[in-house]
Amino acid sequence: MLERSNANWMVYAVSVFAALAGLLFGYDTGIISGAILFIKKDFSLSAFQVEMIVSAVLLGALIGSGFSGRLTDLFGRRKVLLFTAITFIIGSLSTALAPSVHWLIVGRIILGVAIGVGSFTAPLYIAEIAPQRIRGMLVSLNQLAITIGIVFSYLVNYYFSVQGRWPWMLGLGVVPAAILLLGTLFLPESPRWMILKGWENKARTVLQRIRGSENINKEFEEIQQTVKVEKGTHRLLFAKWVRPILFISLGLSFFQQVTGINTIIYYAPTILQIAGFKQAGGAILATLGIGIINVLFTIIALPLIDKWGRRPLLLLGLSGMFISLAMMGAAFYFPGFAALRWVAVGSMVLYIASFAMSLGPIMWLIISEIFPLNIRGVGASLAISASWGFNMLVALTFLTLIELLGPSYTFWLYAFLCILGGLFVYFIVPETKGCSLEHIEENLRLGRPSRELGIPLRKSTFSQ
Repeated sequence: MLERSNANWMVYAVSVFAALAGLLFGYDTGIISGAILFIKKDFSLSAFQVEMIVSAVLLGALIGSGFSGRLTDLFGRRKVLLFTAITFIIGSLSTALAPSVHWLIVGRIILGVAIGVGSFTAPLYIAEIAPQRIRGMLVSLNQLAITIGIVFSYLVNYYFSVQGRWPWMLGLGVVPAAILLLGTLFLPESPRWMILKGWENKARTVLQRIRGSENINKEFEEIQQTVKVEKGTHRLLFAKWVRPILFISLGLSFFQQVTGINTIIYYAPTILQIAGFKQAGGAILATLGIGIINVLFTIIALPLIDKWGRRPLLLLGLSGMFISLAMMGAAFYFPGFAALRWVAVGSMVLYIASFAMSLGPIMWLIISEIFPLNIRGVGASLAISASWGFNMLVALTFLTLIELLGPSYTFWLYAFLCILGGLFVYFIVPETKGCSLEHIEENLRLGRPSRELGIPLRKSTFSQ
C-alpha cells in the first residue's frame, strides 16, 4: 500500500509540474490586458500597433502548436517541455526589456510559440503518464492551471497598475517558467514514447517506478502491441480509419472557440462597459470575479470528469452556455432594462462556470486520448493548431460583429453555435472514461462508430 501511495504521489507531482506550462499559458494570455494600457501610453501606440502587440501571442501560438507534434515525436515529451520552459523565459525577458514596439512584438511572438508548444505537450504528456482511472482529472489539471494563470495575471496587473510598471507585469512570467524548467529536469520520459522508439527496458523501468507495486505487465504489453500493429507515418493521419478521430478533434477545437469563450476572456471589461459599468475599475473588478469563478468550477470539474464522464459534462456545459448567451442577448435587446448590467454579470458567471466544467478542460483531454500512439503527437498538434486558428478568428471578429449585428444578435449567434456543439457531442463524440488509450485505438482500427470508440471490447485482441 505504501509503494502504491508513493507511486500515486509521483504521478501527481509529475502532472503538477507539467501543468505549469498551462499556468504560463494563462498568465501570458491575460497579462497583456492590463499592461497594454501603459505600453500604449509609453510608446504612443496607434490602434493598429495595439492590435499587433495583443495578437502577436496568437500568431506565435499558431506557429508553435503547428510544429510541436513533430518535435514531441522526434525528441520526446520531456525534452519538448524543457524547450517550452526555456522559450517562456526568453519571451518573458524579451518583452519586459523591450526597447521598442518591434522588439515587444517579437517577444510576444516568442511567448506565443511557447504557449502553442506547451498547450499541446503538457496534456499529451500527462495523458501518457497517468493511470486510466484518474487520467481525466490529471490531464485537466492543465486547464485548471490555465485558469489560475489568468487570475494571477489580473492580480499582478492590479498590483503594478498604481505605478504603471508594465515591464514587471510582463517579466514576472520568468518565475513560473524557471520552476517549470527546474522541475522538468527531474521528470521521467513518457514510457509510451520510449516503447515507440524501441527503448523497451527503460520504458518498463519508468512505468514500474510510476505505478509502484501495481502489476504493469498487461499495460506494458498493450502498449507494445499498439506499437507493433503499424509503424506510424504522417500519411497515416489521413488514412480512412483515422478520419473519424480527426473529425472529432477538429470539431471539438472548433466548438471550444466559436461558442464565445474568448469574447469573455479578452473582452469582458468591454462587454460590461456596454452593459452599463461606466467606470473601468468596476468593469475590471467584475472581470477578476469572473476569473475566480473560472478557477473554482474547473476545480469542481476535476473529479467529475472521471466519475460522471466526458459526454455528460460536455452536454451539461453546452446547455448552460446556451442559456447564458441567450439571456445576455435578450438583456441587450432591451437597452433600457434597468438591471442590464447585473444580468450581464450573472450571464457571464453562468457562462464561464459552464465552460469551465465542460469544453474548457475536456477538449484538451479528449484530443490527448483518441489519437493512435504512432501519430498522437502530430495528430493532437494539428487539432490544437486549428484551435488557435479558431481563437484568432473569434478575437478578430467579435467587435466587428458587435458593430454589424449589435450585441443581442452576436450573443444569439454564439448561442446557436452552442446548440450545434451539443448535437456534435451527442452524435459524434465518444465517452472515453475508464477506457485505456490502447483500447480506444483498437476500437478505431476495428472500424467502430466514432461515438463507440471508448467502449471497452469484451475480448481485447491485445490479450490474444
